[in-house]
Amino acid sequence: MHNLPAVLVGPVGDRSSRFAWRGLMIDSARTRHTVPVIKQVIALAARYGFNRLHWHLTDDQGWRFDVPEYPRLTEAAAYLPRGNFDDYDSLLGDTRQRAIDEAPEKWTNGYYTDDEIADVVAHASAHGIVIVPEVDVPGHMKAAIEVYPELGRPVGLPLPEGSMREHMWWPARNDLLWPTDAARDFVASIMRRVAELFPGPYVHIGGDECAYQQWSSDPQMGEWLALRGVSGVEALQAWFMDGAASVLKENGKSVAVWDEACEIWDAEDTLVVAWDEARGMERIGRASQPYIFADARTLYLNRVDPDSPQPQKGMIPAISVDDLLTAPWPETRDERCIGIQACVWSEFVLDGADLTSLLFPRLLAVAERIWNPNLDVVQAREAIARECEVLKAFGHLDTPTVTPDEMVMANGT
Repeated sequence: MHNLPAVLVGPVGDRSSRFAWRGLMIDSARTRHTVPVIKQVIALAARYGFNRLHWHLTDDQGWRFDVPEYPRLTEAAAYLPRGNFDDYDSLLGDTRQRAIDEAPEKWTNGYYTDDEIADVVAHASAHGIVIVPEVDVPGHMKAAIEVYPELGRPVGLPLPEGSMREHMWWPARNDLLWPTDAARDFVASIMRRVAELFPGPYVHIGGDECAYQQWSSDPQMGEWLALRGVSGVEALQAWFMDGAASVLKENGKSVAVWDEACEIWDAEDTLVVAWDEARGMERIGRASQPYIFADARTLYLNRVDPDSPQPQKGMIPAISVDDLLTAPWPETRDERCIGIQACVWSEFVLDGADLTSLLFPRLLAVAERIWNPNLDVVQAREAIARECEVLKAFGHLDTPTVTPDEMVMANGT
């Protein structure tokens, strides 16, 4: 970025931000974005004053780092085929089919080696950005459970019927860790490993979208609850998170979670990332922890840009630059709000070109909201347009070159 002229949006001149946490989340669990892509995003984010990269590294669709005690995570769970996401609705047009058609040429899976993670961490540090890795527990563990079935639902126990989530269709799937000694040991191992790989102060442990019906449908669950000394399945989630947090604290780390965790976990030294629209803010209102504002209604940039000059794959309703510049965001004025974070989930983001298209120009609008206390919408809109032209002219919105070694690692060939 050294060849670029002075920045036109975000940290311009003597502007300052009251937000200590200026975040961007990238999902590498659904798509293993290559290291050059991640490094390009980091450099661009740093130019606009972002200082946290929340890196989502595990989910139902894939596992992206090595844990020596569990080799099948990188032998198999990292190389699961891309899903079709048939249960997703609220998609723009033919998003699902386009993603299916484009995946053979664009999409990559695999994992990040220790050296690659160290490279990304060093690159981020050089740009003033701290990596916040995420390993989601106890839900969203389908990839790990596929290769280590003893971690999840007892073999042969049928899944419950119907939707596993109140406000959307979400079919039952074997994605919850079971309260076994094996699962407890697994959580401890992966938390120690994450603490070893990432020097930053925070590790995000998820805590979202736990479908308690999966646990409660087990005829033996009463015995498990008694064994773990908890009164219900909701408390069982807290039992898992207590275990993860304990290991992290022993290794000098603080804990971040999604806002659903506020309903069952009240640890005061936890940082909450509030994403779930009005529901998330209601949870925050009942909690006492500091929080990051990441409301999906305006900050989930995997929702498409209605003004994009090229067709995009993604969720709706769309979010425009003007939406970002004019959203009232009263929640950010609460003294407990220490930051703002944009997020890009990768269910339909297949490569660096998709990612860049969704991030720009809208990430620049987020930067203006963070850094410009006297924002004029017309002036900001014009500055964003000029800044995007600069980025295009200098080639910084092009997909970075991927080396042959990168493609071998990404595709597992």
